[in-house]
Amino acid sequence: MPKMKAAIFVAPGRIVLDEKPIPDVGPLDALVRITTTTICGTDVHILRGEYPVAPGLTIGPTSRWA
Repeated sequence: MPKMKAAIFVAPGRIVLDEKPIPDVGPLDALVRITTTTICGTDVHILRGEYPVAPGLTIGPTSRWA
C-alpha cells in the first residue's frame, strides 16, 4: 500500500512525522499532493493537551483521514 508523510499526535507535547497508508479515494473524494503545510490553531490545542484526542491522530490538512 502506498504511504504518505503525516504529522501524528503521540501525547501532549509530542508530535512525530511518520508514514501512514494513503487512504482509499472514493467517487466523491479528491486526492491532492500537499507540498507545504503547517498546523492550525486547533492542532496547537491538541499538542498542548487542551483538546483530548487519541494517540495516532493525524493532524493538519489530512486530519479527516486519521
